[in-house]
Amino acid sequence: MRRWPLALALASLVVAAAPVRQALAQPRGFVRVEGTRFVADGKPFYFVGANLNVMHGHKARAWAARTIAAAARDGLTVGRIWALGEGLAEAPEWKRRDIIFRAGPDGWQKRAYAQLDRVLAEARRRGLRLIVTLSNRWSDYGGVPMYLRWAKDRATEDYGYIDRFYSTPQIERWFRQHVMRIVERTNRITGVRYRDDPTIMAWELMNEMSGTPEAAARRRAWFQRMARAIRAVDKRHLIVPGLIGYNLQVERAQWVAMCRLPEASFCDQHIYPEESNRSRGLAKMRSFIDDRVQLAFHVVRKPLIFGEYGFADAGSALKRARLHAQFLQRVFYDGASGALVWIYQPSLHWRRRYGVLVDKRQHQPVRRALARAAARIKRRLPRPQNPRIRPEQGERPLAPTHLLSRKRAAPHRGWRDGALAIPVDQYAAAYFEVAGSWDGGVLVHAYGRRTGWFEYRFVGPPKLPRSLTVRARLSSEYPGDVAPPNGYSLVDVTLDGVVIGRIKVRPDNGVGRWYRVVVSDAALLAKLARRGVHRLRLSVAAGPYANGVAVYGRETPLNREPVNDPGPMQILAR
Repeated sequence: MRRWPLALALASLVVAAAPVRQALAQPRGFVRVEGTRFVADGKPFYFVGANLNVMHGHKARAWAARTIAAAARDGLTVGRIWALGEGLAEAPEWKRRDIIFRAGPDGWQKRAYAQLDRVLAEARRRGLRLIVTLSNRWSDYGGVPMYLRWAKDRATEDYGYIDRFYSTPQIERWFRQHVMRIVERTNRITGVRYRDDPTIMAWELMNEMSGTPEAAARRRAWFQRMARAIRAVDKRHLIVPGLIGYNLQVERAQWVAMCRLPEASFCDQHIYPEESNRSRGLAKMRSFIDDRVQLAFHVVRKPLIFGEYGFADAGSALKRARLHAQFLQRVFYDGASGALVWIYQPSLHWRRRYGVLVDKRQHQPVRRALARAAARIKRRLPRPQNPRIRPEQGERPLAPTHLLSRKRAAPHRGWRDGALAIPVDQYAAAYFEVAGSWDGGVLVHAYGRRTGWFEYRFVGPPKLPRSLTVRARLSSEYPGDVAPPNGYSLVDVTLDGVVIGRIKVRPDNGVGRWYRVVVSDAALLAKLARRGVHRLRLSVAAGPYANGVAVYGRETPLNREPVNDPGPMQILAR
């Protein structure tokens, strides 16, 4: 190694420190909203961006400057970071050092705030604007569940548990302390107060804010209180609630209501197209995007961004890159303002399904696709071109509210001793707002939300039965762990189009209970004895108790909670 004289070495340290101060001119002005687009420095502002894993974990923090530099080299101009992390007062040292901002309500961790200073300074130096997220709906890094634990709210299994975050005064005071500690902080590296720093594009109050439908007004009121508190000390930054978006019709209306609030600067949606039949495939993905842009532009009349989107790191890297390109093409064809991929990061000791690794060559095709999209909107500003998106459309959906999905083409057969077992996840078709099957949890189950039907097809019994019994384990279907006490559903059971029974199924509890419907109608039984394929449907019609249906089967491989009498749905011929 070459040895420098001491004076020269000291001079080099001064020069090395200079770029941070010189970088204060980048970015220059605050991002503002004009109608349905953003404006910065007097020009329309569109972006391709990335969520950045730079705040949580030793390696993520150590690599923060390199992660930000990689995003900037790819031409990305906005990043999204999580300035959050809550733990217990007795949190271990490794958590205090690398993860949380707060060990208990009063245990402020200086290292987390120092890391935030470094991230903001580096983003400023690289010309990257940041959306700063201040809390998490989920338990990752503490989140809303940890605030509730601090308040000694132990009822973690009851319906509406998360809703209490938005209406507990002590929790609100704790959260406001964290928000103000950040908004009013002065960056120890740049010397700029956060509230005066145009590097920050927006304050996002929560990652994927959600709760029960009944508490939607409570969430809106909470957001307004928090946004007004920020606005009292920060007049220039954009503010958003931080919504996951919508899938169900009731969620769609609530998304519009939240985005319409004057305190909300723009609209936001998260999407992982491969995870839902509602957005899987190019045509459905395009309609999914169109519907959100339509509502943002012609109902809410604000800009729209996709704050998280991603495609799984599985199979061909080139195919994955092509999916990114197709997604971004539609976003800007519709005139939306931007999208942030999930997530730029270094490789870790655990695999993140949607990660875009900045230190691995295998993810270069994805990064090139993002870079091309960023360069394209820089050369030529996007403008709305989609003829589907127009004022006359209003709130009418551009994506179907219910989707038909098919799973098994062959009918179930194999009668044994007058019984036919039907695996519940092997339905012929499903038609719901959201439907699918899951082999996690306690029991394998098919689920359909709100209104719609499951159809199972089977070959009739080998001989004419005197009676037929349909035996199925059912509950209503609520997202989350539990349903409210009155959250049951009315399920019609039909056989070849004939209603054979109506069941009031119990509220969702993750395992359901057994129900049976008996058929004794001679004409219908005679029809069943004919060789051919028959249709069994479980339907939920619109009405006050249209809370979907879950159909339960065998225990899942990882289940450690034995359930009495699990098993497939059965048709019994006697």
